Amino acid sequence: MIYSNSEMCHAINEYVHDSKYRELLRLRFCDGLTYEQIAEEVNYSPQHVKHVCRCYKTLLLSQI
Repeated sequence: MIYSNSEMCHAINEYVHDSKYRELLRLRFCDGLTYEQIAEEVNYSPQHVKHVCRCYKTLLLSQI
């Protein structure tokens, strides 16, 4: 599925209630940072960042 950054950013703001995960997802899908860059920013491992992004991406795409 093809989506725009603005659609994904809107879905993140509307459907992700955890502020830490919302920031993590914004950094990935709105700002385009790598998993490693995000991990440094939010103090998580790159593996955890990747897992969160994959899990939420499915949810978010179903809302777009």
